[in-house]
Amino acid sequence: MVNKVVQLCLSKGNGGMEFYVDRITEDLKAAQIDVIGICLEGTRINTYMQRHQIPYLAFKSSTQALKHVLRIRRWLIEENVRVIHCHKSSDLRLTALLKLVMPSVRVFYTDHMGGQRPKKSLYHRFAYANVERVLSISQATHLRNIRNLPLPSERVVCLPHGVDINKYRPCNDERFIHTKRAELGVPEGAVIIGLPGRVTPGKGQDVWVKALLELDPALPFYAVSIGGTDYASGGEESFYSELQAMIAGTPLEKRISFLGHRSDLPEILPALDLVCIPSENEAFGLTIIESMACALPIIGSNTGSLPELVDEASGVLVGPHDINAWAKAMEAMVRDETTRHAMGKAARARVEQHFSNQRHVKRLIEYYKISADAG
Repeated sequence: MVNKVVQLCLSKGNGGMEFYVDRITEDLKAAQIDVIGICLEGTRINTYMQRHQIPYLAFKSSTQALKHVLRIRRWLIEENVRVIHCHKSSDLRLTALLKLVMPSVRVFYTDHMGGQRPKKSLYHRFAYANVERVLSISQATHLRNIRNLPLPSERVVCLPHGVDINKYRPCNDERFIHTKRAELGVPEGAVIIGLPGRVTPGKGQDVWVKALLELDPALPFYAVSIGGTDYASGGEESFYSELQAMIAGTPLEKRISFLGHRSDLPEILPALDLVCIPSENEAFGLTIIESMACALPIIGSNTGSLPELVDEASGVLVGPHDINAWAKAMEAMVRDETTRHAMGKAARARVEQHFSNQRHVKRLIEYYKISADAG
């Protein structure tokens, strides 16, 4: 039976993949699974591992980690580790070498992207040869992985992300909601249209802003973007500047806020009235199920993984670049409080049933155990 797992992520990024490593470390520890880590120095992953107070090895670069494969082997033997869970495709180079010097170790790889191109070259066959399971985070990426990876289909499985439904939940404290809305600068009586996500072209804030500009100025709405606007917080500064130029001099200028990265998202979401997710090709969309867990109706793109997450009861899906459709969907939702509440209630129920972190971790540990028992 497995009781210790390495979380391996040699990433310098600050996005969903890195946040997942943070969350899964916390969830596994809560499930009495010991976690140790391998990361790069000075990265967000390094910070997470320090905060969770887990043993870890940190390297200056991926190349340095590869050069120290024997050192890593000794450490894993000392720690009595049998399972490695990695999260970045380039990290499969390291796991492939570790398999050569530690044949008994079992490797899992969560593909957080679901690439569009085939990976069946000699190198990819070597890198994926000893991966026990590729864990796809949505049905959309699962199908692509079966098609594109050099593995039998039974070794490619679908394991959607989960959200902590106790942390992300509706708030019935009207006083708290009122205080939070005031803190965000929202006028009294306004319907808040939120968009959680790093400000980058892939998240579709430009579509959102263009649709907001088409709304009737008499409509009682206020728009809030929650997510990094600079490189340090995962955003793209030039794209953010373009959005500001779109808004400047328009009525929207006084009816929209870009909050930047916030650590209090579980408190902000329940204060919103609806959430927009205009990403064109979301591999999964954790912010979607976080919002749904807070009983928020969703307006999303009808592409990528969103149709798997949002059904007709919990939201509305439109074309990712159809500005007019986005504007109409937002206007209809702003005007119809009854529908917003009904969809929000259905969204919460859907997450509880299909996308809780307890469900995710239980399935993940089952895969770990099957692997360990097989050895």
